[in-house]
Amino acid sequence: MVIKQDTVKKYFSDVKNGCNNLIDCQNLYKFIEAKEDMFLLDIRKKEDFAKNHIEGSIHCDWSEVFDFIEEDILPIDKKIVVICYSGQTAGQVVGVLKTLGYDACSLMGGMNNGWMKNSMPIKATCST
Repeated sequence: MVIKQDTVKKYFSDVKNGCNNLIDCQNLYKFIEAKEDMFLLDIRKKEDFAKNHIEGSIHCDWSEVFDFIEEDILPIDKKIVVICYSGQTAGQVVGVLKTLGYDACSLMGGMNNGWMKNSMPIKATCST
């Protein structure tokens, strides 16, 4: 993995030009319904992911995102939507991913203040 100066420059140029690297839950839902080829990465705690998550999302504890990068689990050729509780930690992960050349954004408001607050559909892995 090599950090390229041009991807870092592009990331900050995009930010300067108003790109906030966010997707709201309604637009994400439209993309999911349209079966857009995206990678949904949920970085919340495993037990919270098990209670509720967006169908099709993959769990990875945020502290293990680097392992996903090193193991080439994250696709370089499709949009990655990072999901956390409020959007804050996802935003940090997105910043790193963008500087590495990934096409990434975070779910606006995360699961708590975005997806769940807007009563979007969820999937449960197990009951607790």
